[in-house]
This record gives sequence, C-alpha cells and structure tokens, in this order.
Amino acid sequence: MSGKLEIEKYRPKLKMANLFSFATTHPGLLIFVVYATTAIAGFIYLITFYSYFALEVTIYLEITDILVAGIKDPMVMLMVLGAFSMALFVWIVAYVQAPLSAWLDNKFEKGFLRIIPLFVGVSGARSFWWMTFLVLAVYFYTFINIHSKNKAKLILDEKHDLVFIDAEATKGSTDEYSLLGTSMNYVFLYNHQAKRALVLPLESVNSIEPKTAVKELVETLPVDVELVN
Repeated sequence: MSGKLEIEKYRPKLKMANLFSFATTHPGLLIFVVYATTAIAGFIYLITFYSYFALEVTIYLEITDILVAGIKDPMVMLMVLGAFSMALFVWIVAYVQAPLSAWLDNKFEKGFLRIIPLFVGVSGARSFWWMTFLVLAVYFYTFINIHSKNKAKLILDEKHDLVFIDAEATKGSTDEYSLLGTSMNYVFLYNHQAKRALVLPLESVNSIEPKTAVKELVETLPVDVELVN
C-alpha cells in the first residue's frame, strides 16, 4: 500500500476527469485558453514568416492583427490542436512513467547524478508543469518555424501567390509581386525582381487580384478571329 502511495506522488495531480468537469463548468475560460494559445502561435508565425523576407513586421501591426493571425492560417490552427494533443501526451507519459520516476528519485538521491531524475523522471507536480511548458515551447517553435520556412520558400523559389496590384507605388511597374499578407493598415508584398519586401498603406491600394484568377478568366473568354484576305 505504501508503495502505491509512493508512486502516486510522482503522478500528475491533474486528473482528466476533473479537467473535463472544469471545462464543461467554465466554457468561457476554456475558449479563452484556446484563443490565447492561438494568438501566441499566430504571433510566432508572423515573426518567423516575415523574417525570411528581412521584414520587421511588428512595427506595422496593431493588437488586433496579432489576435487574429493564428485564425487566418489553417496550418497554425492545426498546430494549436496538435499542441493540446501534445499536452495530453505528456500527461499520459508522466502518469505511466510514475514507477520509473519513483525508482530514479530513490536511486539517485544524492550527488552529481541527482540531475538524472530531473531530466528522465517527473519528481512532482511542479516539474510536470515545467516539462509540459518546455515541450510545448519546443513544439511551437519547431513546427511553426518549419511551416513559415516552407511557405516562404514557395514564394521565394516558385513565385507562389503572385498578384496583380493596382496601387500608386506600383503604377507602370512590370515587376512581379507576391502577396505576403495584410494587416489592418498595410499590405505586405514581395518584389521578385528587386528581391525585397514592399509595404504599402492599405488606403493607397486600389485593388489586388490573384494572377491565377485573371489567367483563368482570360482563358474562358470567347475569342473571335476574323480572317482578312
């Protein structure tokens, strides 16, 4: 009996049944946590994505842009869902690993090797939460950075998201532009010929149209050919 109590000490104090009960009782708090996580993920995405274009995007953003950044990108939303799944995975590992954590804690009770239980086992509730936070931080940085890099590479190397833009700053230009994104007050473009980012105030832009949409429209228009002898 004492051995069971000893093992329970190393298991997360948070029970899934209690968490589910709390979430159903306080749905507003649950929505806030999910939304806050999405906002943090979206902010990380903005920083990492625009860094590939040497653009310090934060100086052009309002707080509203940061709050909706994660919602605007489906992949970021998917990563948020993965983050909660990862937290559940950490909980399962810590729960199952409790006997090993107890053994390690007793085995390496003193000396330099005392560091082993801190990295391999879960010595208590506080270490569980720290481990969860560390895993989620690494998860977010790694996967959002991979997503940002792949998306930026498609624009830089394969000229994805090309647009026709009608604006004062681009009038008469034959350069090709890709749309990087928008904020409440600005439009972010990438000039493929100049190889640099371009930031335009939203009020200076008359229209933006995807090149693929224009191309498809031209291809579907009837063409009358008149032969002149």
